[in-house]
Amino acid sequence: MKNRTIAVVGGGAACTAFLAAYARRLSGDVAGAAADVIVFEPGKSFGPGIAYAEDADTALLNRPYSAMSVDYGDPGQFRRWLYRQTSAGEGGDPQARRTPRSHFVSRSLFGQYLENVFGQSREDLRLLGAQVTLVPSAVVDLAVESGGAEGSDGHILTTADGERFLADEVVIAIGAIAPSDVYGLAGTAGFVAQPYPLVSSLDQVDPSAEVLVLGAGLTAIDVAVVLADAGQERRITLASRSGSIPDVRTDLGTGELPELLAGARRLLARGSVSLRSIHELVDATLRSGGTSMREALRPYTDAWSAPELMRHRLENPLPGGLAQRCVGALTPFYSELWRSLPEASRRLFLRDHYRTYNCLRNPMPVTNAHRLLGLHEEGRLGFARGITHVAAAAGGGFTATFTDGRTGHYDAVVNAVGRTNNTAAASASSLTSRLVRNGTFVSHPLGGIRVDPGTNQVRGSAGAAFPRLYVLGDLASGEHFHVSSMELVARQAAKVAAQLVPASDRLLVGAVA
Repeated sequence: MKNRTIAVVGGGAACTAFLAAYARRLSGDVAGAAADVIVFEPGKSFGPGIAYAEDADTALLNRPYSAMSVDYGDPGQFRRWLYRQTSAGEGGDPQARRTPRSHFVSRSLFGQYLENVFGQSREDLRLLGAQVTLVPSAVVDLAVESGGAEGSDGHILTTADGERFLADEVVIAIGAIAPSDVYGLAGTAGFVAQPYPLVSSLDQVDPSAEVLVLGAGLTAIDVAVVLADAGQERRITLASRSGSIPDVRTDLGTGELPELLAGARRLLARGSVSLRSIHELVDATLRSGGTSMREALRPYTDAWSAPELMRHRLENPLPGGLAQRCVGALTPFYSELWRSLPEASRRLFLRDHYRTYNCLRNPMPVTNAHRLLGLHEEGRLGFARGITHVAAAAGGGFTATFTDGRTGHYDAVVNAVGRTNNTAAASASSLTSRLVRNGTFVSHPLGGIRVDPGTNQVRGSAGAAFPRLYVLGDLASGEHFHVSSMELVARQAAKVAAQLVPASDRLLVGAVA
């Protein structure tokens, strides 16, 4: 009998986490009912995806290497892989292993790990009876056809080069929607629409150019560091509407904060979840640690400048560090807490508080904070808030305008606003847009698409879940709130793998005497 076939659309980090989880789950199934897998990925390699592709060494992970893995049942997996690489570099002598100089290593080094895990998972699945086929092309269409395995409906996937593939189950793992071209600058000389990979995309920027970077988040910080390294004469400005930059990761503690978690469980058990109750719970934890929510959020509520925030956090790490720890400790409860809030509260949070939350949830490495401050003090890096418009100038370059009436002229503009979960912003030719138009995807009012929160199955227009169509990552954010970190993607991947290799109660013949 022909094996079932699982198609995975997207061959980056989410796909890698899924393959690893599928192999783990399948290896523990006594029935051994392996499905063949087809992976579609238009990029240069399978495993890293855009986020962790080969790039500048100065583009760092924003989490310590000890907190990164594709399997959060084994959170130290990347760390061990990293140590094996450094040990091998010293002739394989484990006594000669050198710990990386920083807790934060390059994104591309994590990408090498992902590529290794992808290859190992592919081999594991082959040994378990599953063939993994790699298709180096993008999927541009997905349709349902009657008559799949065991009489069920199958899915027809069409690639950009016109090939068609049939699969029984499909896992969409395409990540977030590409950054929006907010000011319609695509095609203009001097405009960089997509900054990653940084080394190749920024190579076109003149070493002496005055550069405007749109955005002030982690992507913008990566851009600034790489631009500064490649051009000593450059002056760089990070510009955004709010002017908020990510917090500085100043506390590497990983304790679970049991009182905070117990409080979250009580809120959910009582059904009394509100923004106020979550605020009070976190504030109580901060106060027991010697600070408060007010103190932790002061740089954002009082609209401090970026240099002020970085200096303060580096000199006084407790408030920000403990707040980051609280935000991280609540990770397993995000989805349930989010869905327990009234919809009006969720909208209020996204409008008024999400930016600050995201700055705490995704802080910059200390290394980058020191580097940005140094560049600022040298006069090579500026920060601007209140940007309202950017247009190509008649004589070349670009003119930016700000809410206070200022204007500025720049030789180049780099779009670093970050990816989005708004399906309306997806390219009209993208798979996401096509599936929204044909009704397979239903846009969620809070971002992404409608999914079943327990299984990550796609929900159609009638509200019922498609039993054989799943999504991983940002497309599920409306239901789950925050799903873009490696940890949450890996947990989702394990959840989907569990659906595709259900727990078996069958016994092998002869296994019982």
